[in-house]
Amino acid sequence: MHAMRWRCLGAVALASGCATNHPSEDVASPPGTTGTPAEAGIVDGAVADGGSVDGAGRADGGSGADGSGDAGLRVCDAKHYGAKGDGVTKDTAAIQAAIDDCASTGGEVLLEHGVFFSGMIVLRSHVTLDVDASATLLGSQDIADYPDRNPPVSNTQLSNCKKALVYAESADDVHVLGQGTIDGNATGVASWNGDTVPEGTRPMVIFTVLSSNVSIQDVTVKNGAVWAVVNMEVQHLTISGITVDTNLGPTHDGIDVVDGNDVLVENCTIASGDDSICLKSGGSSGLRNVTVQNCHTTQSGVANGVKLGTASVGPFQNIDVENVTIANAQSAGMAVESVDGSAISNVVFRHVTTTNVGTPIFVLLGSRNRDPSRVGSIDGVTFDDVQSSSMRYNWGSIVTGSIVGSQTFGISNLTFSNLQLAYDGAGANPNPTPYTVDDFPEYQGQVPGQPAGTLYDQYPDAKFFTGTGGNENTSYHGPGYAFFVRHASGVTFTSCTTPLDGTDSRPPVATKDVTGLTGSCAP
Repeated sequence: MHAMRWRCLGAVALASGCATNHPSEDVASPPGTTGTPAEAGIVDGAVADGGSVDGAGRADGGSGADGSGDAGLRVCDAKHYGAKGDGVTKDTAAIQAAIDDCASTGGEVLLEHGVFFSGMIVLRSHVTLDVDASATLLGSQDIADYPDRNPPVSNTQLSNCKKALVYAESADDVHVLGQGTIDGNATGVASWNGDTVPEGTRPMVIFTVLSSNVSIQDVTVKNGAVWAVVNMEVQHLTISGITVDTNLGPTHDGIDVVDGNDVLVENCTIASGDDSICLKSGGSSGLRNVTVQNCHTTQSGVANGVKLGTASVGPFQNIDVENVTIANAQSAGMAVESVDGSAISNVVFRHVTTTNVGTPIFVLLGSRNRDPSRVGSIDGVTFDDVQSSSMRYNWGSIVTGSIVGSQTFGISNLTFSNLQLAYDGAGANPNPTPYTVDDFPEYQGQVPGQPAGTLYDQYPDAKFFTGTGGNENTSYHGPGYAFFVRHASGVTFTSCTTPLDGTDSRPPVATKDVTGLTGSCAP
């Protein structure tokens, strides 16, 4: 028998808790009952087939009325715990009471027919938060309603992840779903827009950490004060069918997955002020077995569509990004960065379309601490069936290892196949003059003609690569109009075309310190 839903009216609303139960409107009462959920083992306040009722009237054990033993999915309506849903009254305590009560047996906390104004709520194991299409969970704009969380995890990204509207820690079987909206309400708070105050002082919309069997499905998430949907060191994670709209400037990522294993991100649409889908590692465990598929990034603000990094401490292994469209990203459509020691391997981007991005592809191996002992590796990255048009800038795709100290650290086993990358020519005499293969900056290399220790920018995105003094530089021209590949081995180009509208004095592909190069790209 499929799980049935039955409503708990809550101790706040009823002195006897769930002693009186009413069926959900989408569950028909079995014949011969008076409307109470017999299939949940409760008939007229009594328990059928040997079950018991605890002091709050909750069903405990026993079989259902049909003898199947399926007690059904318990539904705890937040309004029955005192939530008003009027968009004005603060419903934090009432929603939390519903969560805590529902956690005692497992079940679903329902928000419907209203705007539920709230500070941080904490989900528990075996609890589903269901935000109905008729409901909005609206975040408070009072920072006091978001106490700092300090989960017992060693992760460099934790300093950015202190506050959240919806939070789960060390929980199992936790779900957020529904056709409704979770609104971080950041648009009316000036310091929650852009990056004027540190990330850790602003609340995320959803944050789960050290948890397992987590899903976030179908909801709309909007107006986050910082990264919107964040999952850190979660095992068995599904993010499916959600819409994220958080285009509020730098530091406003869409979906961030920070370390973890067995991750699926699918059928999502993201508009963000920063990276839209960002896979990070801030701990030694790393990020493994990730699939991102059938997603659309419609706005990536100042940053990248799909990015591995910048946080890149532990390994990234077995990452598949397929059937993704990327539009309106100032930096790269797809970025792969190991700058904190990460070993990146077996990464595939396949069936990707980009439009109006700074450059389609950016791959970097280096150390942002300029420490040779903290350089990781990139071995085995494939870009297959990539269609790109309307590039914003004339950088070309930058793919490079680094010289750190006196050592060269190279990328290995790169495959570019079935690419069609359309470029506007920079003209016969581009201004500024294009870099050559010999003078293109090393990541964090010395700036020529400047005092010793004056380096190119530390931040490793394509638009910062040639900047100095903490400033981005979007006007540079790379050595090749489509690709510059440096410090690499085992590089293969197959069926790569680079249609050119106009003229360009640069070759389509420029290389330096590359061994084992096969194939080519041409207009």
